[in-house]
Amino acid sequence: MATEEHKRLADIVKGTHALLRAECNQYGAEVAWERHMARNDTLQKYATSMQKLATTYWADNNSKNGTYCRMEWIKTQCKEYFLNGGKEKYDKRERDIQAKMALKKSDDENHIFEGDDIYTEDRLINSYERRISILDVGSCYNPLSVDDAFDVTAIDLIPMIGVFRCDFLNVAIGKEKILSPDAREIHQLPVDSFDVVVFSLLLEYLPCPKQRYNCCRNAYDVLKIGGILIIVSPDSKHVGANARLMKSWRYTLSRLGFMRIKYEKLRHIHCLAFRKCACKDVATRWCDLQRFSESDKKYMSETEIFIPQDFQIICPEEKQQQLDEYNETDLASIFSELPFDNEPSI
Repeated sequence: MATEEHKRLADIVKGTHALLRAECNQYGAEVAWERHMARNDTLQKYATSMQKLATTYWADNNSKNGTYCRMEWIKTQCKEYFLNGGKEKYDKRERDIQAKMALKKSDDENHIFEGDDIYTEDRLINSYERRISILDVGSCYNPLSVDDAFDVTAIDLIPMIGVFRCDFLNVAIGKEKILSPDAREIHQLPVDSFDVVVFSLLLEYLPCPKQRYNCCRNAYDVLKIGGILIIVSPDSKHVGANARLMKSWRYTLSRLGFMRIKYEKLRHIHCLAFRKCACKDVATRWCDLQRFSESDKKYMSETEIFIPQDFQIICPEEKQQQLDEYNETDLASIFSELPFDNEPSI
C-alpha cells in the first residue's frame, strides 16, 4: 500500500504532466513548452519528487519484489554492447547487409560507396579501453555515475548535484561543448561525440509527437557512428497492447538512421536500444521491406513519435475547462503507465 507521502509525490509528477499536456492542447506545443520552462518552482518540485520516488519508493519496491530495475537494464546493455562483443557483432551485421544491398544494385555498383554513407573500417572503431561516454537526458539525479565503467554527462531542466542544466529539445549542437560562465549549464553539445544517449522515462514527458522526434534527431546528431540510443518507456500493460506504437517507433527511428538492436518488455516498461548506422541505407532497409496494413499506417510517421495518450479523445467540453479543474482521473491518465500507487514499481 502506498503511503501518503508516496501519493503526494506521485500527484506532483502526474499534475505536472497533466498541465503541460493540457497547455499543449490549448496553446500549441512551442508556447506550452515555453510556459513550462518558465515555471522554475514547478520544475524544482518535479525534480525533487522524481528523485525521491526513484531512490526511496521505487528502489525499495525493487528490492522487495526482485524486480529488474530500469537502470540495471541500461547499464547491462551498455556493457554488453561495448565491452562484451556486441558492437563488433553489429558492425559485422551492418557490413553484411550493406554487401547484400550492393549486390542488388549491380547496375550502379559504386552508388552505395559514394557520399556520406561510405563504409570504412575507420568509421567503426572497436576499441573501448576507455570509459563509455554517456549522455543521460532527463537524468534527474545522475544515477549512472556510480558505475566506474561510464563517463556520464547528465542533463536535465533543473540541475541536481552532478547534473547540468540543459533543455535537450532546444540545445544547440556544434563542434564543441559550450558551457555557461558558471559551468552549470550546457549551451551547446558536440556533434558525433557520445557512445550512448539515454532517454529513461523522457519521451512521454513531452506532450507533442514532433517534440519527441526532435529529441531523437538530436540524439542521432550527438552520437558517434556505431553508438546507441537507449529508450525506456513506461507501460504496465501486456506486451502486445501497444505493439503498433513500438513498431512505429522502429519505423520512425529507422528512417532517421537507427537500427533497432534490442527490445524487451519488462513488467512495467518497454526497453529498447537503437544503433546509429554508418550507412543510413542499412537502417532504412527495414522500413522498405515492411508492408503495413491500413490500420497500421496511421501510426507510421517519418517525423513524429507517438505514445498512447496521443490517441485519447478529448471532448469539446473538457477543452474549455480551466486547467486547474482537471480531476484525479484526468491527472492519473497522463502518466498512469508508471506504477506510482499500489503496484510494485520499476
